[in-house]
Amino acid sequence: MGHITRYNETKSISGGGSDLKAVQEDEVYFLLTAEQEKGGLFSMRKTVLAIVVLCSVLLLAGSMAWGEGKTIKVLAMTGPWVSGPVKVHGEEWGKMTGNRVEVIEADFADLFPKMQQAAATRSKAFDILLAGNIWMADLVGWGYVIPLDDYLKDPEVQYETDVPDGIKLKNMFGGKTYGLICDNDNMYLFYRKDVLGNPDYRAKFKEKYGYEYNVPPKTLDELIDVAEFFNGWDWDNDGEIEYGFVRSTKRGAQTYFYSLPWVAPYVVVPRDKAPAQGILYFQPDMTPLVNSPGWVKGIEKFIEMGKRGCGPGLDWVRGDVINEMILGHAAMAIDWGDIGPNSHDVQSKVKGLIGYALPPGTKEYWDWQKGEWVKTEEVHYAPVHCFNGWSFYITSTTDYPDLCWDFVKYMISPEVSAKDVANPFSGYQPWRKSHMQNLEAWVQAGWTEEEAREYIANTLAVTDHPNAVIDIRIPGSAEYMDVYELHLTVALSGEKSVQDAMNDCAAEWNAITERLGKDAQTKFYRQHLGLE
Repeated sequence: MGHITRYNETKSISGGGSDLKAVQEDEVYFLLTAEQEKGGLFSMRKTVLAIVVLCSVLLLAGSMAWGEGKTIKVLAMTGPWVSGPVKVHGEEWGKMTGNRVEVIEADFADLFPKMQQAAATRSKAFDILLAGNIWMADLVGWGYVIPLDDYLKDPEVQYETDVPDGIKLKNMFGGKTYGLICDNDNMYLFYRKDVLGNPDYRAKFKEKYGYEYNVPPKTLDELIDVAEFFNGWDWDNDGEIEYGFVRSTKRGAQTYFYSLPWVAPYVVVPRDKAPAQGILYFQPDMTPLVNSPGWVKGIEKFIEMGKRGCGPGLDWVRGDVINEMILGHAAMAIDWGDIGPNSHDVQSKVKGLIGYALPPGTKEYWDWQKGEWVKTEEVHYAPVHCFNGWSFYITSTTDYPDLCWDFVKYMISPEVSAKDVANPFSGYQPWRKSHMQNLEAWVQAGWTEEEAREYIANTLAVTDHPNAVIDIRIPGSAEYMDVYELHLTVALSGEKSVQDAMNDCAAEWNAITERLGKDAQTKFYRQHLGLE
């Protein structure tokens, strides 16, 4: 574990940003080239930005109407990831408009408290927030952010034609658009195409298990079998023992996110049979589903994978997941999209060898409406938008809402965003349909057009899946998830049965709901689901 010092358990940056230990070179962020030094760490040098996309200038330089010399302040996570693009593009936009973008950085753990304090005091400290989409309910509830629907009518944004429905769902709360995704976070399957596609291995698997596996595996049961087959031997002939599957299992290392792709297919009722898309955590009346038969079975499968298809121990963290995949030590993982760009890193041993697919599904799900198991002929998928992604918000306290919009519009434009999502140092994942066509930046980063297109297509397929789960956005969501991870790790360690651990979790979830006000929480949850 931990083969690359770049990845470290020092900072939790949920989804899109990774558990990354940032290279401490303040002046270096984005649109940068990376060179490998002898020690294996990264140094970066600025490249000369010879041309700012000319069409962006023509389309987006209209902010001169507001005059020059104004400063808009953007709160963002400490870079280089996530905040880096804002700094680079802020300079570009400032030169075009005569205004200035000031990026105020904070560690991930401090972002929410800073926003909460500013909202409570009605401070003018921030004009724009680059914050987690999962915090939307809080920001809206505080009255700290403004709806953006009127701005999105601007045809230059191409919101109706170029933005997938799944992104629009994440941008909305209670029927209005408050945030704009610039980083599309969801979890899906990564697998070694060369290893799983090896005809000799497929024949040996069939001899042992009595069936021929799909490439990639389609169900969680099949995934476990394939992982078991590839676990604990040298399948790439490099003299080292490899693993079948890798995941995070340590408390405080986002392990709760890693469990969600296992429980969702068993819990989520198909969209055409449910009151809303992707109902996972609670029924619409805030009755917990965490201790339902579907959730329990998903965790039992997560535990079974650990026993049959993974390396030993329960101290794995997200950095290990990325490392083991890009260094060729694991055949499969379910993770955020960062493995894709990192597989083209200078230290990667698997460039061009990684495949992408929907997270595996099931052939049954628990219908919590009827209280019964439902068998399916086709595979039932339910991908999860873990963390949802980073979003731009405009505060209700800014003196320059139109100027803020002009900068946000520049950041999310097809031309600028296409470069951002292709750059591994941004921490952003593809989210526009046009990202499938504008592949020049991907090729410059070392991808082939075919592989980049496959990666983006899978990301958008997960995004727009009719059963996709939008990560929960209600006040106290972090507290609910912290409690869940505590009881999840108790179940993983074997201290309690899965059912007992999840019963304890459900009881604590109910207590949180009552403390925060069940009627208010139910209203927020129904707004999150789009039911109000």
